[in-house]
Amino acid sequence: MIDTCPIHYWAKETPEHIAVEAGSVHLSYRTLNRRVASLALQLEREGFVPGDRLVAPAKGSFKSLLLAWACLRTGVIFCPLNPAFPVAQQLNLAKRLQAGWVCQTESDHQYSSELTPVSLDFLAEANAGEPPTLDGNQLCNTIFTSGSSGSPKAVLHRVGNHLASARGSASFIPVDQNSGWLLSLPLFHIGGYAIPFRVFMAGGRVILDDDPQTLPARLEQQSITHLSLVPTQLWRLLKVGFSPKRTQLRELLLGGAAIPAPLVAKMTSLGLTPKVSYGLSEMASQVCTGIPTAPGVVGRPLLNREVRVVEGEIQVRGETLFCGYLNNGEIDPALNDEGWFATRDKGHFTTEGALVVEGRLDNGFISGGENIQPEAIEQRLVDHPGVAQALVVPVPHPEWGERPVAFIDWHGEAVSEQALSTWVREALPGFMVPDAWLAWPPGVGFKPSRKQFTELARAQIIIYESNI
Repeated sequence: MIDTCPIHYWAKETPEHIAVEAGSVHLSYRTLNRRVASLALQLEREGFVPGDRLVAPAKGSFKSLLLAWACLRTGVIFCPLNPAFPVAQQLNLAKRLQAGWVCQTESDHQYSSELTPVSLDFLAEANAGEPPTLDGNQLCNTIFTSGSSGSPKAVLHRVGNHLASARGSASFIPVDQNSGWLLSLPLFHIGGYAIPFRVFMAGGRVILDDDPQTLPARLEQQSITHLSLVPTQLWRLLKVGFSPKRTQLRELLLGGAAIPAPLVAKMTSLGLTPKVSYGLSEMASQVCTGIPTAPGVVGRPLLNREVRVVEGEIQVRGETLFCGYLNNGEIDPALNDEGWFATRDKGHFTTEGALVVEGRLDNGFISGGENIQPEAIEQRLVDHPGVAQALVVPVPHPEWGERPVAFIDWHGEAVSEQALSTWVREALPGFMVPDAWLAWPPGVGFKPSRKQFTELARAQIIIYESNI
C-alpha cells in the first residue's frame, strides 16, 4: 500500500499549522516538510539508496526526529541507538546491523573507521516536488529490544507496520489537529518511535521533551493533550501537586510496569482516567489498550492486531507484525508455521474478551516445588499505597532452590518489612512472600533491567548472609 507522507499532506492542507514544538522553536508543517525534503536530498547526494542502514545515537532531539522522517522518504533504514551506550557497544550493535554510516544527532563520540560519519544541514530547506510517498512494504527502521531475556535483538520494521499501528491506536486514543503529544519516550524505544506517526497522521503537534525537569510546569503552561508515562513518572508528578484540571490533558497512557491500583484511583478522582497498554517492539508498539479495571487487564486487541493464548502463552500477529530480527545481514522471521509470534508473555482472556498479562514466562521460577511468577508479587506490592514501584527477582536458596526477594521504591514514608509481608500474604500464598526487602538502587531508567537487579540482589544477599 502506498501512502502520501503525512507531513507533506498537512503541509498542503494546513501549511501554517504547528507540527513540532521544540522549546522556543515552533515549526509549521510547511517548514517541517521543506526541511525533511532537504535532508532526503542530502542523503541521496551522500550516496544512500533504499535499504542502506544509518546509525544514529538518538533519544529525541529535533535533529533526530527530522532524520528519522528523512530516512522514511528515501527508504534508508533508520537505526537509532541509545546515546548513553559506550562507543564499543554502539559499534558492536552497528556491526550486527551491517551499518556503515553514523549521523551524530545527539552525541559527539569519536568512532573508529568502522563507521563513516555523515554531516547534514538540518536548517536547510528544499521544495518537496512531487508528493513524497511512503511504501508500506519498504523496510524503514530497527529497534533494539531491551535484552531482558538475553542479548538485545534488532527488530526490523516495514513502513506499513507503523502506519497500521498508528491507525489502530487512534481507534481507541483519538488524535486530531488540536492534539499535542509529548515525546516523553526515546526514539530508540518503540513507544517513542511510534508517537510521531500517530501525531503526523492526524495533523497534530509533536512536543519534544527537551526539559524533563520542568514537566509539571510544562503541563500547565503548554497545550500538551496526550502523554505517555510509566507509573513512577506519574507518582512523581502527583507528589508535586499535579492536577489534570490545570492542564489540557485529554489522554494519559500508562505502561512499562505493573499499574498500581491506588495510582489509577487517584487519577480517576482527579478527573482523568488513565489508559493502559500491552505492547512490544515486534508489534510496532501497542497491541491491546484499555481502561485498567483489574490487575493485569490491558484491554482488547486494537485494529489490525490479532491475539491468542496457547498453553498460557500470548501469541500475536497482524498488520503491525515486524519483518523479523536482523542480525549480520540475515532476517529471522521468528514466527511459527501459522504466522504467529510467540511473545513469551504469560496471559489469559477475561470472559469479556480483555487480555490479562501475567508476566514473562522467562521470569518464572520454582521455589520448593511451587511456581512463582514475580510479576504477580510486583502487582500486589505496587497496589500498596506507599509503593511507587517494585521488582522481584529470585536468589539461590540451599533448601528451596530459589526464593523471591523484592526491591522497593517508596513514593511516601516507608513501612516496616513485617507490614509489607502481611500485605502480600493477604492476597497471595505464603510461599510468594519475599524473603528479603532491598532498597531501590539509584539511577535506574524508565525500564529496569531484571538481569541487573538479579545480579545486585544475589550480591547483596550473599553479603547479608555472611554477616549473620
